[in-house]
Amino acid sequence: MGKGDTSETASATPAYRSVMEEYGYEVGKVIGHGSYGTVYEAYYTKQKVMVAVKIISKKKASEDYLNKFLPREIQVMKVLRHKYLINFYQAIETTSRVYIILELAQGGDVLEWIQRYGACSETLAGKWFSQMALGIAYLHSKGIVHRSRSNTKPSPQPDPQPFCCW
Repeated sequence: MGKGDTSETASATPAYRSVMEEYGYEVGKVIGHGSYGTVYEAYYTKQKVMVAVKIISKKKASEDYLNKFLPREIQVMKVLRHKYLINFYQAIETTSRVYIILELAQGGDVLEWIQRYGACSETLAGKWFSQMALGIAYLHSKGIVHRSRSNTKPSPQPDPQPFCCW
C-alpha cells in the first residue's frame, strides 16, 4: 500500500481523506464524475485556498490510460500557464489512486451556469467564446490539440503531430 492509502478506517472515513489530510487538503463535496474517478472541492490549509482534487482509481482505469495517457496529461498540464486555462498544482500517487490537484473554477462550468440561470445574454456568450478561443489558441501555440470526450467516432486519419489533452 502507498503512504496512508489503506482501504477504509474503523470510523468509515474513505482512505483518500487520510492521504489528502496528510498533504494539507480538507476534501469537501463532489463536483464532478469521470470514467475513472471523481472530482472534489477541497481546502488547501497551507495556502488557505480552495482547489479541485481529481481522484483517479487505479482499479477502475485501464492500463493504457494509467501508463500512457495520464502521464502525458500530467506532463502537459505542468507546463501550461494561461489565464483562461485551469492551473495544475500537484499530482500525488499511491498504490491505488492518483490525486491531481487543480485550480478550482469557483463558478462551475458553463453548462452548470446555464442550468442554474437559463440562457445567457449575447454579450456574455461572446465573452465566454472569446475566452475559450484564446485558451485554445494558446494550446495550439504549444502544439497541443484539445478535444472533449464524446461518443463520436474518431477520425479515420489521425493527425500524428499534435498531442491531445482533455
